[in-house]
This record gives sequence, C-alpha cells and structure tokens, in this order.
Amino acid sequence: MKKLLCIALALCLMLPCLALADGAADGVYAAVCKGFYGDFNVSVTIAEGKLADIAWEGAMETPELGGAALEIMAADMIAANTSGVDNVSGATVTSAVFRAAVNDCLKQANAPAEMTAAPAAAEKAAEVIDADVLVVGSGVAGLSAAIAAKEAGANVVIIEKQDIPGGSSVTSAGIVYAPLDETDKETMVAYYMERAEGNANEEQLTFFADNALDTLAWLESLGVQWMMQVPAGTAPQPRARFSMTAQGVGMTGAALTNPMIAKLNELGVQIMTGVAATELIVADGAVVGAKAVSDKADYTINAKAVVLATGGFDASTEMKAQYSPIATTDFPLSSKGNTGDGINMGIAAGAATEFKGGMIGFDFVNGSLPASGMNAVAMYCVSYTQPDGTFVSPVIDYPITYQAIKDLGVEHFYGLYDAAGADSAEQAVAVGFGWKGETVEELAAATGMDAAKLADAVAQSGLTTAPYYAVMVAPCTIGSMGGLVINTDAQVMGTDGNAIAGLYASGEVANGGFYYQVYPASGSSLSLAMTFGLEAGRNAAAFAK
Repeated sequence: MKKLLCIALALCLMLPCLALADGAADGVYAAVCKGFYGDFNVSVTIAEGKLADIAWEGAMETPELGGAALEIMAADMIAANTSGVDNVSGATVTSAVFRAAVNDCLKQANAPAEMTAAPAAAEKAAEVIDADVLVVGSGVAGLSAAIAAKEAGANVVIIEKQDIPGGSSVTSAGIVYAPLDETDKETMVAYYMERAEGNANEEQLTFFADNALDTLAWLESLGVQWMMQVPAGTAPQPRARFSMTAQGVGMTGAALTNPMIAKLNELGVQIMTGVAATELIVADGAVVGAKAVSDKADYTINAKAVVLATGGFDASTEMKAQYSPIATTDFPLSSKGNTGDGINMGIAAGAATEFKGGMIGFDFVNGSLPASGMNAVAMYCVSYTQPDGTFVSPVIDYPITYQAIKDLGVEHFYGLYDAAGADSAEQAVAVGFGWKGETVEELAAATGMDAAKLADAVAQSGLTTAPYYAVMVAPCTIGSMGGLVINTDAQVMGTDGNAIAGLYASGEVANGGFYYQVYPASGSSLSLAMTFGLEAGRNAAAFAK
C-alpha cells in the first residue's frame, strides 16, 4: 500500500510539468534589448504555457518607426504564440533585436521550439477593390496626393508595401525648401538650374517655385509648425524650413507625415499597410488599376486613375548599378522599400524615364553603424581631409562632400574637430570610429595620416584648441535621382511623348527632371514631392470624374 501511495504522490507532483510539456514555464522573464538608439529592458509573461504579455521600458526608438515596430511585433507574437513572426518592414533592425530579446526570455522559460518557429502560413484570399483613385506609397508624395484626391471628391485607396506608413519621408529631417516669398521665385529657379549645370527641366522647376508657398500654407493648415528657417545647399537665402511636431520636436519627418495621416483618418481614408503593388493594369492604353499582394491576400484594385508615389531605388543594388553606378556600394539610409517598384511598373506600362547618374548622397560615420544615430557627427565637423590628411574643404553641404569623396575615388574622408566639438566627436571615439590626440602629431599617428598634411589641414580649418579629433566620414544615400518622366500636371509621359491616360506620379519615383548629378539643397525632395503630390491627387480625381 505504501508503495502504491508513493507512486500516486509522484504522479501528482509531475502533473504541473506534464501540463506544461507543450508550452513554456509560467512566470515573468527579463532580457536586455540592443535597441536602435541604445539598450532597453524587455519582459515576457508566460501564463498557462503561452505568451501572455510582452512589455518593455526605457526604449529610445523613434515612435513612428522602431516604436511602432515594437507594438506590431509584440501583438503578432502573442497572437501567434511564437517569436518567429515576420519582421516589421521599415524597421527590420528593431524587429531583429526585439526578437532576440524575446527569444532570450523564452529560453529562460524552457519554451519548446515551436514558440520560436515561424507560424504556419495562412491561406491567401483573392480580393477585388474598386476605387476612383489608387495611390501607391505613403510617403509625403502619396499622403498629399491621397488627401488632395479625397478632398476633390474621389473615392481613394492608398496602399503601402511597408508595415509602417511614411516611407522615406518619416526617416528624414522633415525639412521643406521653398521660396522666401513671391519675389524670390525666379531667383530660386535660377539657383536650381545653376546647381544642375543647366541639366534640369526649367518649366517643372518654375511650376514648383510658383506653388511651393501654397504647399507651405497647406501644411500649416494641417497643423505643421516650423522650428527654424535657414539656408541650405550653397544658396544664402534661408529657404529651408525645419518642421516640428506638436510636442516641439524637430528634425523628424514625422512632423510632416503625422498631420497628414491624421487628416486621412479624419477623411475616412485608411492606409493599407503591408500591401505591395506588383504591376499596373492597362486597358486600351490607359492605366485602370493595379495588382498587389500582401501576406493575407492577392488584390486586384480597379481604379479610374493611379498615382505612383513609391519612392526611389537607392535600396536596390541592381538598379543603382544600372542607373547610378556612383552609389552601387553605398549604404541606403532611406526606406528599405526604396527598391524602384514604381519606376519598373511605369516602364512596363510604357512610361518614359530620365536618369543622369546622380544620387541623393549623404555623409555618415560608418557603414557598420546605420543605427547609431550618429550621422550629425559626420556632418557637423569643421572641415574634411582625405585619408592621408590632405585638406579637402570646410564643411559646406553634405551632397557636395558626398560628390567630393566619389570624385577623389576614396572610401572615406576624415572630419576634423577640436575641443569645441568634443561633445560630438567623443561619441565617435567611443564606438571606434573617432580618434583623439592631445597634439596634431598624436592624432596623425592614431589615424595613419601624414603629420605635415594634417597640420596644414588643421591650420586651414582654424582649429586651435586641443584635444584634436578626426571622425570617419563615409558616403551613404538618403534617396535617388532619376525615374519616370512627368509633366507639370504630374501626368506620367509615355515613350511616345504623350501622357499615359490615368497615370500620375510624384516624389522620387519621378524626380529626374528636377536635378542633375548633385542634390541641390536639403528639403528639396520633400517639397517637390508634396507640391507635385497635391497636383497629382487633384488631377487624378478630376480625371476619374
């Protein structure tokens, strides 16, 4: 009898373990997540062997990107009871490190393999959607077009292939370039033509200059505020307006995209995220919709007009090699969705294109640190030298620096600071991409630069107070130049020289007429995208009627 009681008692003690054999051990587990802008804490709650809650604190992720990705990932993981859900497109770095932290917690909980594996794929549906105007892309070009079309009375559908709206616009500094006033329009056009060495479409630039002030007024009507107004590029006029959020935060494209998204919500237009257009539907020479796909469905979207606002191609190595070889190896800081989809769809539908080999070049600390938030360290130094210490120039404008690196055929420059810039330079030193010397000779030895050449560069830079610093300055991209040809009505032009009926475009997908090879001024891309986006939306709605 005693033996039987012992066996029974042992079985009873094993029951909780048996109940959890197909799940993780209940409890709350913690791990550190290596976030985009620094470490933060993650906790995972297991209840009845399943993911019950995922929480975090101290995250410094950008709310509209990394912050949104955390919310999406946590919800998907809990719903699927696995950390193996898809990355959030548009925030893949945050997605990956967040999954790693959750996996750490699941390992502590002795979770079975299926709680970290990819969930079973759901069967796709086939859906048909009808609209007056289809807008493809949700950067400022697409958002402005969708608002304009809706306010003109059209039934609007807007799709975005990333899981987070905003495109490259939300990753930008939110700068808008426009004339100072009515009297400055002609001067601004002349400036753009000068920077393009005459290789730009003056009619389109004139249209832009004539309408950009109205774009500013429209943004202000949505609640956009301005933090400051300063010169940009090489022009002395303070045409660059820095937008800021309602909370007073500047240097973020969310200051532009958030009010636009709020306006679309007010108008009842939903952005379908995670939906990628794959081809335009053409009938009798006119564009009448598009095919699109998502994880859940294959879509046929019938529309009377389509606006392409899909961004550029600097995240596509193949397209860079074909159209802008200067940037083939450059790291893209723009949206990872910038793979030229709209350009290729337009070409397949008979659109004309315009490429001149340029790129919207930028300067950052190093290609291995795209998530460091340290780009300003590369931009705000006093001057630049070649790798051997030869003086290049004082800091003027990041596209000019980018072009200079390319023209000289070097992989990087050094940016110089003295004690006045220590707060910035020490950040690069801390992560191994900055060097420090109490004397110029010490700095030369630390970097491998020629001491005499560096001494000359320091003297030409006006640096006088030790310690001296050099930081890595490498080329990257924040967008592309070149794409579909449009007219001042934002219609896409065909290879036959005529407008393609029902097809409009704005933004990087169709910016070839505005630039040559060097980007002219910060804020140009956003301002052009919105000015022509509004035109595209209004004209698409009118065509649909």
